[in-house]
Amino acid sequence: MKKSIRRKLKREDGQSMVEFALILPIFLLILCGIIDFGWLFYNQLSLNNACREGARYAVVNTEENADTQAIINHIENFSVNVFANDGVDIKVTYSAPSDPTAGDVTVSMEADISFFTPVLSTVLGKEKTITSTVIMKVES
Repeated sequence: MKKSIRRKLKREDGQSMVEFALILPIFLLILCGIIDFGWLFYNQLSLNNACREGARYAVVNTEENADTQAIINHIENFSVNVFANDGVDIKVTYSAPSDPTAGDVTVSMEADISFFTPVLSTVLGKEKTITSTVIMKVES
């Protein structure tokens, strides 16, 4: 009789299911956090790359006049598959506007990125603003 009571007390049929139910929410929270941070990191790198490409284009193509709209158009064409262009703010400034070939060019970009999963959006808000700035010397 004692053996049957011990067997019933030692049965562990549902133990793994209970452990899984306890760990699953924590696992999903960590997984969604990794996905969201990866998404933000990818977009930050893409923004840095587009900003650097715009500054390089400005350095190579600057002559006597500073055509900032051509630089903005080049950046938008370069990053057409990465960002929705209406959500990206691009600013191009020259340190010497009277003679753009004598100074530096500064390209600044700012973008609002939506999160991929709803986990970080509950903590950090619906969107995160990422920025990038590149300064290069214009050489004629």
